[in-house]
Amino acid sequence: MNGLPVGYWESARGNERLAYLDSWIDDEQGRPLSLSLPFTPGNQPLRGAVVTDYFDNLLPDSERIRRRIAARYRTAGTTPFELLAVLGRDCVGALQLLPAGESPVGLESIEGKPLSEAAIAQLLRDTTSTPHFGVHEPVDDLRLSIAGAQEKTALLWHGGRWLLPAGSTPTTHILKLPLGLVGNMRADMRTSVENEWLCAKIVAVFGLPIAPCEIAHFEDTKALVVERFDRRMARNGRWI
Repeated sequence: MNGLPVGYWESARGNERLAYLDSWIDDEQGRPLSLSLPFTPGNQPLRGAVVTDYFDNLLPDSERIRRRIAARYRTAGTTPFELLAVLGRDCVGALQLLPAGESPVGLESIEGKPLSEAAIAQLLRDTTSTPHFGVHEPVDDLRLSIAGAQEKTALLWHGGRWLLPAGSTPTTHILKLPLGLVGNMRADMRTSVENEWLCAKIVAVFGLPIAPCEIAHFEDTKALVVERFDRRMARNGRWI
């Protein structure tokens, strides 16, 4: 969290456990990941469903989206542990999930690859497609976890342009795609982007805080671009 090691999340034969590091508990920034995952007497590991449920909530709600993610990154299954092993570098808040023994790289810098409008449009199309072996692979290596039921991805906005973040640089904006036809009744949600934008503007008029958003078009693809509320620039302006 914010570059400091927190603990270990492990899974053995379907049994999960979370063990906090003593150094994290003793650190002035140390705090439990959740009220449901408190520090324990003697720092005993937390086990079972309470651990699984916390990490499950970092992932998209839709099982269909999870299956597509599993196909894209060729994971063995769709459990939270399997998916976050490949998606956990950019989670909600300041949390990063990395393989054991790996440390964040380039934490106090902003790194990314500039993206053209065409590249962003392709990335958005890939968000809703499942790659087939030997045909078309996604243009990006963006591995992030965003909860919710809607199709979405995220990018880095820095220096007046869109970038694909690299290293430990997080995303700053979420790009939400139209919902399309939803459910067994095929409810028409193709204008969900416009609807969410309008609702945000109405709420703002009443003086309630909102995440700034705007409708953007990348070639033939439409998205609602939402500024992430869980990202903040460091005081020195050098990292996020």
